Amino acid sequence: MKAHETQSRWAPAIMIAAAAAGLVIVAGLVVLFASGAGSDDGSPAMGVQDRETGRALPEYAMAAGDQAAMAYQFALDRPDVMLWMPCYCGCGGHSDHKNARDCFVKPASSSGDIQFDEHGSTCNVCVDIALRAREMTLAGRPLSEIRAAVDQEFSSIGPGTDTPLPPE
Repeated sequence: MKAHETQSRWAPAIMIAAAAAGLVIVAGLVVLFASGAGSDDGSPAMGVQDRETGRALPEYAMAAGDQAAMAYQFALDRPDVMLWMPCYCGCGGHSDHKNARDCFVKPASSSGDIQFDEHGSTCNVCVDIALRAREMTLAGRPLSEIRAAVDQEFSSIGPGTDTPLPPE
């Protein structure tokens, strides 16, 4: 048997083995990114969960799409920003929310357990406010500038929550 005949006979097996190895590598990368390794930009691909407790976001937040999941993650990770942002969807009147964070994360209970609010998963205004605050936070903008932008962009939509201005 000639060398090129031997190579031809093994070529399909080698190609199948290479394809299988490629799939294993891709699957490993998917698991790696889904587990939270990688960048620290707060995007859903890095594992959407409370970074302190490791608690995953609720299914309804994940089912609402990447934008909603990113908004939940930001509200969870950055209360120092979201507690100063009002919401303009009208939730202050019907849900007793005091700020935009309340649309995603309920105010702290006496036990300290984190409880989520389903409202943010169904409200585009809430998600847009959280993502605008996130964008400006990642750009290094001060709280007062973020608040002013949120007020300017969203106040015409509806009544705002009774949210105090951030400290200077």
